Amino acid sequence: MSTRTLSDSTFIHIIDVQADKVDIAEWLFTLPEAEFQQCCPPDHVTVGVGTGADGRPMSIGVEQIGKTLLIHHYIGEVVAPHHCRMVSTSDAVTPDGRTTVQATWELRAEATDDGRCTITNRVVLTPTGDYFAFLDGHGITYEDAAGTVNAAAADHNRRETPGLAASIARRASTPNGRHAMDSVPAAKIRNGDSAAGPDGEAAKAVVRRNTEEVQGGGDYAVFDELFADDYVDHTPQPGTTPDKAGTRLLYQSLRAAFPDFHPEIHWQAVDGDLVTTHKTYHGTHRGVFLGVAPTGREIHFETVDAMRVHNGRIVEHWGVANLFSLMKQLGRVDATTAHRSDVADMVSHTQRRCRRRIQC
Repeated sequence: MSTRTLSDSTFIHIIDVQADKVDIAEWLFTLPEAEFQQCCPPDHVTVGVGTGADGRPMSIGVEQIGKTLLIHHYIGEVVAPHHCRMVSTSDAVTPDGRTTVQATWELRAEATDDGRCTITNRVVLTPTGDYFAFLDGHGITYEDAAGTVNAAAADHNRRETPGLAASIARRASTPNGRHAMDSVPAAKIRNGDSAAGPDGEAAKAVVRRNTEEVQGGGDYAVFDELFADDYVDHTPQPGTTPDKAGTRLLYQSLRAAFPDFHPEIHWQAVDGDLVTTHKTYHGTHRGVFLGVAPTGREIHFETVDAMRVHNGRIVEHWGVANLFSLMKQLGRVDATTAHRSDVADMVSHTQRRCRRRIQC
């Protein structure tokens, strides 16, 4: 990891709750998606929990900082009621393509003299080797990149901190809001499997069937089985309708353009009946796609989407895709600012629509 720093921002907010009632770790690893989104709209997209390879707790967060969509895989290095230190090698989906950054997120709670509590929110972003290679490949100086990242991250943290603090206060103020124990060992924190429960696991299985059997296998009998008749797509693609027929058309169009179209699931997280999936699509360009004639090129692009499952059927969808990367691979985007801006606007528009959730 580089010793250079892209951004280091710290903000503090005071809450009217006694410090001994605050449990940041319990709050963090039981944080519902809707609550996470309210902490910093419209930047916060979704959140989930899991475990790292060594069994330590993981907080999975997707958020927009400036023009970059960050997918965090925060591993808990310090997990305690008054101090959480989380470290992630985070995917960064930018208008110029995908790279990674190292992110460290620290939350602290400290008692004040008047019986209240201060919440300190610190986020540090540092470059990875991939990040330096990404800058070199795009002719971007580190100084320019750091200036942009620092300004966007500081602005995000400034707006986020009061929301996080208010959410922590609400959790601390509810009956039985914190664990009875003085600390939260990793083994006691719910992970993606235990948190899901039987209903959550069933919802994940429905979404995985759609990903593997419909998107990857082209089985539209399964599509009809899995999607509710009143299904709503809150982020429909250009040329499709926001309903079941529109999503079917999208899936068919993708398979017509990329006959070997297949997904690679990286992770799934579940919150109640809402399943979030991070995946990469692969395929070979054999048919017309968004007006681009077949090129024969092998392509891949990332997506993060959320699907609500009710009574075993998919009823709602929100999603964001790295369309800029796809269009670059198809040769639709050149090095000119005009072309880059056109596709970046398309990606930004899709990301904004993904965040317009209907509150249930």
